[in-house]
Amino acid sequence: MIQRIQHLYFGFVIINLSILLSGIQLCAYEAIGMPHQLNAFDIRNGKEVVMLFPLYIVVILLMLLFIAIISQYKKLKLQIKLAKITFLCYLFFVLGITAVFIAGWLPNGPSNLTLGFGYYLLILGLPFTYLGLRGIIRDKNLLDSYNRLR
Repeated sequence: MIQRIQHLYFGFVIINLSILLSGIQLCAYEAIGMPHQLNAFDIRNGKEVVMLFPLYIVVILLMLLFIAIISQYKKLKLQIKLAKITFLCYLFFVLGITAVFIAGWLPNGPSNLTLGFGYYLLILGLPFTYLGLRGIIRDKNLLDSYNRLR
């Protein structure tokens, strides 16, 4: 039941994360004269798997946290706590992925790194997560002001 705008924000982030699970490319780089691609499951050199890179576990856990936030719409205090935890986890996940790309901690000594569409989808979810958190806090403040009037 979608009754508030923050549910739409969180739903948009869930859709973005599910697109990542389709195997879309997070980045591409050249190493040892051969192109490599990183997705949520592994690092590939053409069709050959170079290294398993299980980002999909974190993506699934984040999706479950977003679903838990949406399902707790009657318990605003719990929903705010879950939203704050989820925002921090999502922020640290994005910062960790960015640190891996910047520091070049990918196998075979990467050079010529190009970011893929999946990375931009990952980044796009951060502001929507923050907007959803602000929407929940705004609802709680509104309900508290109604309770003061009673």
